[in-house]
Amino acid sequence: MLIFYLYSVKATLIISVYKDVEALEAVLRSVEIQLENQFEVIVSQDCEDACFDELIEKYSQKLRIKHLQQPDNGFLKNKMLNKAIRASESDQLIFIDGDCVLHPRFVQQHIQLIQKGRICIGRRVDLDAKTAQSIRKGKMITPTITQLFKNKSTRIEEGFFLPGFMRKKNPHLLGCNMGWHKDDLILLNGFDETYTNPGFGEDTDIEYRAIKAGIKPFSTRFRTIQYHLFHERPDREDFVIISKNQFLEKKSRKDFRCQFGLETLEN
Repeated sequence: MLIFYLYSVKATLIISVYKDVEALEAVLRSVEIQLENQFEVIVSQDCEDACFDELIEKYSQKLRIKHLQQPDNGFLKNKMLNKAIRASESDQLIFIDGDCVLHPRFVQQHIQLIQKGRICIGRRVDLDAKTAQSIRKGKMITPTITQLFKNKSTRIEEGFFLPGFMRKKNPHLLGCNMGWHKDDLILLNGFDETYTNPGFGEDTDIEYRAIKAGIKPFSTRFRTIQYHLFHERPDREDFVIISKNQFLEKKSRKDFRCQFGLETLEN
């Protein structure tokens, strides 16, 4: 049952979560069926909830899982991401959100593609409510293409596994599907912890700084496939505007290392 501890870790899968225990269980079911199994999982939880403890204990029987959490003091996702980077045992780091279910080849493909000097940038299928509910309730782990069309999911084209297909030349980063070499994140000093609102700090900011540092965006479209579970979205426009203004101010400094990240740097 615990044989996986005898193997070396090729990659670390970091799952960012906040309160949605049911979605995380759906994600962990998809993690269990990955074709590549020599990786660790870090659940990066920006809140405290005993329900998560019970769930992670359940899946720790088959998966190599570390569970990191902090009190719910607002949107501190970047702080948790930096904690996960420090806790990781691998140089290949894969980041997903806790409401994104994985294609069986997801981890395998990231491991094949991650290398120092580039960010692996993937996309996701947006599931319809009916398919998402079936996955949440354990009636299926991942959907078929036929189900996606039948139930009218969106961005269905992102669900085709076509490893030889031409990729986008200038992809933009999505924080829910990205792969990094740890050395590159150390170079950038990780994620900027001064972002305490959603929308820019967890992807746009670090993408900008990476490019300034000479790290190249690399599209993994049609290879690192994931499916976003439908849920109602709260109105975040005011918070996003705050983050955007913060990003524009930081962008004017033209510095690729953030001051408050993996380490606190001197001015």
